Amino acid sequence: MTDGARQIVHFHRQHYDAIVSGEKVTTVRWGESVRVGASTFVFDEHLTAPPLAGHVTAVRRHRLDELTAEQARQPAGADMALFAEQLRENWYPDMPDDAVVEVAELTVATPTR
Repeated sequence: MTDGARQIVHFHRQHYDAIVSGEKVTTVRWGESVRVGASTFVFDEHLTAPPLAGHVTAVRRHRLDELTAEQARQPAGADMALFAEQLRENWYPDMPDDAVVEVAELTVATPTR
């Protein structure tokens, strides 16, 4: 796959360190059609974070109102109603309770700083 075929996956700047360290290994998206394959992770509004070569290794679809902490790779016992509310407040204000979201699993090809 050429670099031109790599999908671009955007993240909030706050997620850079967690992705580089391997702490953040999933992202939950609605209406973005993330696909398995080579990716470039871009950190919006981060003045010093370079784009990272990465890979989306799996994409699983779940109804938001049925999404479990395990499926979203959140800590055991996470309040998933609060998780859904934060997704709405921060990124997807029009997302309904019964939305089908994508949980994309991520790896970084060569983390650099």
